[in-house]
Amino acid sequence: MSERLDGLRATIARLQAEQRFKEVLPLLRESVELTRVEAGDDSSSYVAALNELGSLLRTLNDLDESAAQFLQAARIESAARGDDNADYATCLNNLAGTYRLKREHAKAEALFREALDIYERHVGAEHFVYLSALNNLGLVYQDLKRYEEAESLLRQALTTLQKGGKKNAVYATTLNNLAAVTMATERFEEAERFLEEALALYEAAQGRQSVLYLTGLNNLAAASYMAGEYAEAERRFSDALGIIEQVLGTEHPDWVKTKRNLARTREKMHQNEGEERSLPR
Repeated sequence: MSERLDGLRATIARLQAEQRFKEVLPLLRESVELTRVEAGDDSSSYVAALNELGSLLRTLNDLDESAAQFLQAARIESAARGDDNADYATCLNNLAGTYRLKREHAKAEALFREALDIYERHVGAEHFVYLSALNNLGLVYQDLKRYEEAESLLRQALTTLQKGGKKNAVYATTLNNLAAVTMATERFEEAERFLEEALALYEAAQGRQSVLYLTGLNNLAAASYMAGEYAEAERRFSDALGIIEQVLGTEHPDWVKTKRNLARTREKMHQNEGEERSLPR
């Protein structure tokens, strides 16, 4: 690795730890190109760099370019080392995640299933990458309102993780995803329990300004709102809005969505206050 690439990687790691994603993007693009030049067009290092770039673009909501980077990574991996290895499955898993956000659910489901099949044969059904893909497929079914199928996959992942005894990021994400299903089926107390545990794990592992913590906080605020706990929802949406502004900026769709949810919550609070004042004494 050249001195320039080594320095870029160190700077990228520091900025990512500080959640300064927009500053990371141009540096990561340069790093990807340097990796291609130094390691080769068909190297595993270049494939990994393309996957990293695709993930950052997805975080920044540039879904078309994210899909393009993941697709390029998958094609290179397949041509260079075949399509029956865990690295190729990871390219498929990443691409499927972006297709899901683009609401191309049929493509996403097919790729997640292909990735799961490869992972199960090469790393086993207890490996974190298999469980991550299982979570992702559960999200597809959740999007499609196929809640029983989604919950079945997510509980399968949670059971496997509990047997392993490790409450890691995949465990926290599984709780977060299960909470989304239980909210959709109006089990709000259960959702809040899942989310409170997930938030504690996210905060301990990555801090309060991580994207994972932010996702969990938004979901917990939504659970509070749907349960009629408007003061709690207002506090949580307000906290989430501040974090999004710092981490992703006010142009990100999540900022707009959270601001709208906060306004809706405050409107509900004012309505409730008006109803209380109008009650006969």
